Amino acid sequence: MRHRVVLTGIGVIAPNGIGKENFWNALENGKSGIKKISRFDPSGLPCQIAGEIPDFKPDEFIDRKAARRMARFSQFAVCGTKMALADACIDVRKIRPDDGLITFGVSTSAMDLIESQHQIFLKHGAKRVIPYGIIAATPHSVIGEIVEQLKWKTQTILLASACASGTDAIGSAFQKIRDGDVIFSISGAADAAITPLIMAGLSSAGLTPEFNEAPETASRPFDMLRCGGIVSEGCGIVVLEEFNHAVSRGAKIYGEIIGYGTSGELSEESPSSGLRNAIRRAFEDSGISFNSVDAISAHAPSDPLIDKVETSIIKEIFGSRAYEIPISSIKSMVGNPLGCAGAFQTIAAMLWFEKNIITPTINYQYPDPDCDLYYVPNKTHKLVVDTVLLNCGGLGGTCSSILCKRYKA
Repeated sequence: MRHRVVLTGIGVIAPNGIGKENFWNALENGKSGIKKISRFDPSGLPCQIAGEIPDFKPDEFIDRKAARRMARFSQFAVCGTKMALADACIDVRKIRPDDGLITFGVSTSAMDLIESQHQIFLKHGAKRVIPYGIIAATPHSVIGEIVEQLKWKTQTILLASACASGTDAIGSAFQKIRDGDVIFSISGAADAAITPLIMAGLSSAGLTPEFNEAPETASRPFDMLRCGGIVSEGCGIVVLEEFNHAVSRGAKIYGEIIGYGTSGELSEESPSSGLRNAIRRAFEDSGISFNSVDAISAHAPSDPLIDKVETSIIKEIFGSRAYEIPISSIKSMVGNPLGCAGAFQTIAAMLWFEKNIITPTINYQYPDPDCDLYYVPNKTHKLVVDTVLLNCGGLGGTCSSILCKRYKA
């Protein structure tokens, strides 16, 4: 028996807004969260801008002593989880641990802690390295911190599939609930990769642009002048529930997850080429037709090649109808949040259902003949959306897609 899976809680910490309302207002009004890096001196870097969250205050959600022992990505994750549970109006301690699940995605790890402790080690020796650092720096520590804060000893799954990590975390939980293994899940992703070494490495690899003037215009998916993704940070957390469980407790339902597909890359020459398989598998999983889709939340990280490949795949799958489907990239406003991308997109899609608005792809000024679809340029598009396709791709790794649907009782 296949169970319906609904989304009942949202927690988001993004470069352009902390909390559901602030995030939505920023998306609706085309507000960028890209700015000059302030957490360290970036003057020696080719790319000195990022989707940083300077006004994030973890002690609004976490005891100050506990927060100090966490890496930044774990702070994001715990705070986002508490936001999502408050939004869902649920106390997880009332859910049997065997009936629940936490699925979480990360693309990097505690690079802020690793880099700072390495500097201390080089300067002062091993005795000055903090004793809890090696534990706090492991990828799985993020789930451990959530479990500890919630006092809920449930099942946990950590996924690391580059920029598709959050999508895969949500997709995996969807499958578990749909198949009857659990009735409740906390799912999402967190990343905090704006550090000197990460930024230097991405610049060296040519993955970030030397675009430091007017930071808010730097991320420009599908635009002719796009020149690379802008790294960002944050977390996106959602609460997923089995339909009857959500209804029985009177939960507000934002929408449904109805399909999930994933695939490895098909070609080294075409990053995100696995997206073709991921999209097809998501449709096969959902049982709906390609004609059912009203809007697409694109992967589109403002990369010269990847945006072009995604456009080509959309044309191939949807044929002439591709020109009629509104396609939006929220990365134009939030940058590339790595593993958080799919979680941000899922949250945005659920709010599209609620608000009957598709948020824009900002900074679209110069059309690219290879990217000639309708990308909701610069202004919101009012539309009653029933079904959204969400795409994510990871360089050299996984491509994943999710299908979301408006909730109807």
